[in-house]
Amino acid sequence: MANNLNKQKKQQKAQLLGQVKGKHKARIKRTPHKGNLTFEKSASESTTQNLPPSSRKSPTKWIVLGVIMLIALVFPKPKLITYEKLGLVSQSVYWGGLPGIDPVLFDSNLHPRPALERDTLYLCADLNNPDSCQKYQIIEQNGFISALKKLILD
Repeated sequence: MANNLNKQKKQQKAQLLGQVKGKHKARIKRTPHKGNLTFEKSASESTTQNLPPSSRKSPTKWIVLGVIMLIALVFPKPKLITYEKLGLVSQSVYWGGLPGIDPVLFDSNLHPRPALERDTLYLCADLNNPDSCQKYQIIEQNGFISALKKLILD
């Protein structure tokens, strides 16, 4: 009889704690309902959306940046050249061209034949006739940014 009482006490404790043995299903613990769940979900979703993406980034961004840098280094950039002849001073944007493409002065119809290492510029009306060329002395050569300013402002 004492043994029977102990079994009943254990069963009562198990039932009170929600751990019913046997054919009964285990009880599911539920947390008490606190506030509006949709508001909490949207708030938690918005905080996760504001976080930056994972540390793994695609290499295509770096490949594109590398190609742009390679093009900027390989291709010739325009220069702002100040040249003079007989006291007449002029400024023009000069682009050295590519292999197979002749150099260009952007504000002139004449064809340039540069000798930049000797600070000389030959401007020719006809490429085939060297008698049509005029010799100019290069006073100053400025870089890419100065050339862009000149092109934009004029």
